[in-house]
Amino acid sequence: MSRRIVSSLSACLAVGALSVSGCGEGGSADGTDTANATGISATNSEDGTGDGNTDTNSNSGGPTSNTDTGDGDGDPGDGDTDTNEGDGDADSGEDGPKFDIHSIPDGEIDCQCGTTLDFSYIWIANSTQSTVTKLNTETMEEEGRYLTRADGAGSPSRTSVALSGRAVAVANRNGGVVKVFSQHEDCDPNKNGVPGLQTSNDLNYLPWGEDDCIDWFVPFDYTTQRPVAWAPGILNQGTCLYTDEQLWTAGCKPGQDAVVKVSLIDGDTGEIEFTVDVPGFECSSLSPYGGAVNAEGDFWFTNLVPGNDRLGFVDRETAETQVWNMPITPYGMTVDHDGNPWVASWSASQQASAAKFDVDTETWSYANNHVVHSLSGIQEDADGRMWMNYWQYDGQNLGTGGLVYIDMETMEVSEPFDLGCQSSTCRGMSVDLNGMIWSTSMASNTAFRFNPDTLEIDTYSQLVGPYTYSDMTGWGIQSATCGPQG
Repeated sequence: MSRRIVSSLSACLAVGALSVSGCGEGGSADGTDTANATGISATNSEDGTGDGNTDTNSNSGGPTSNTDTGDGDGDPGDGDTDTNEGDGDADSGEDGPKFDIHSIPDGEIDCQCGTTLDFSYIWIANSTQSTVTKLNTETMEEEGRYLTRADGAGSPSRTSVALSGRAVAVANRNGGVVKVFSQHEDCDPNKNGVPGLQTSNDLNYLPWGEDDCIDWFVPFDYTTQRPVAWAPGILNQGTCLYTDEQLWTAGCKPGQDAVVKVSLIDGDTGEIEFTVDVPGFECSSLSPYGGAVNAEGDFWFTNLVPGNDRLGFVDRETAETQVWNMPITPYGMTVDHDGNPWVASWSASQQASAAKFDVDTETWSYANNHVVHSLSGIQEDADGRMWMNYWQYDGQNLGTGGLVYIDMETMEVSEPFDLGCQSSTCRGMSVDLNGMIWSTSMASNTAFRFNPDTLEIDTYSQLVGPYTYSDMTGWGIQSATCGPQG
């Protein structure tokens, strides 16, 4: 399998950087790879059938005692009315983001927008198991699995990787956000009270409170909490590492709260810096739904309420809010490198595959040469393509569902690429740091890795009801903050 070479700017930003070679101004980073993980597949002994039935988690929390018989949770496209259903997820140049880059003292390194790539993970929520999987995007090996809530009933669905790549945050639909470190060197070997590092290294997870790589958990008194998105921190020019990273989330209690509440969390401590009500953005079981940030770290978010479609915005500096009506019902949202939100169309009766909101003119443009019925998820790659899952293309079910892309300049939709996932089950969508396109099927418990250059498909099939409609790899925040390069 070929690996895409990342340019000096994006490689110097790339998630999880540990070294600073090639990070000086005008430097480059060679992304040559020797990994050849092809055709990897495995079976899962747990039941995650995605049949819409009520999940009856019976995990004991032990490393080898997973007895989950829960299914991939229901979805609005399936006619399921469960209020806890499975759910869909600044111009920048070589100087990097202007809001957090300061003058470079003599003798310090000009890191531009980050440091060199040393590892790449995709973090996939196992919704019916209340865990998150840490999957190496190159070797296709699971390097850790972690509970997302103490009671094992969080129903996680959104994961967000920090711009530094050193942590992931996971939102539980049933309330609460957890942060997990990606690197063992960042974990506290005494956190659980036992000397030495105890942490998961494969698909077996430790009981709550015993994994030293779980940094913090922030409880929220919500019954619906989906969006989660890291905001970029401050780049330390002496170390080429990010500090003061912050995290957005949103939620509410339908029937009690009239509008959605949005919170900004200190990424280091887990303390809530502020919470703001968003007038005009109604609270319901599927509102709020998706969230993403722009280069300034402002928060954009959407709902999934056909006929009452909303796009919301919260300014990170002022906490001021804005709300717009959307012309299509979204089942996927992202923010591109120009700071413009994109939404993938959930309903094929709306004659567009996706729509882009121009933040300067507050107008919408449409991708409508083909009408794709989306299965949650949309994300930009380094080559000017906006990728989406699909399950219906021009009114027809083609194959078993797969991927399409939108040319971001022409707004034209590509021909479909069949992944071979079970029909109407591919829900997660992400692009990794090597340019591979990822999708997850909650019915087959499978992650698909698609090479857009060779059309090769690799799979990992030991997930449990995976959903994950969000920035699973950290490429989304990288692209939005520093621009796609490749």
